[in-house]
Amino acid sequence: MRNVKPEVDVWAAAASYYYLLTGYYPKNIIGALDPFEASLDEVPVPILIRNPRIPVELAKVIDTALRERPQIGIQTAKELKEAIIKITK
Repeated sequence: MRNVKPEVDVWAAAASYYYLLTGYYPKNIIGALDPFEASLDEVPVPILIRNPRIPVELAKVIDTALRERPQIGIQTAKELKEAIIKITK
């Protein structure tokens, strides 16, 4: 995958947080006819829909990091770390 950029790792980290907090994948791919295609085409379900007990500010950070278009919402691990630290103060 020559075209994969570092922000994809940030997206994956946010997807991991999402799963840890909800028990669900960010996208509805389970049961799709083609899970690979669904993973490319589906948009992430807002995390508060999956778990409304998550703090709103944390939900905003995770949802932003999972935004894919027009570009991934959080571009660097440092930016993700700073966003999480900011909301915990």
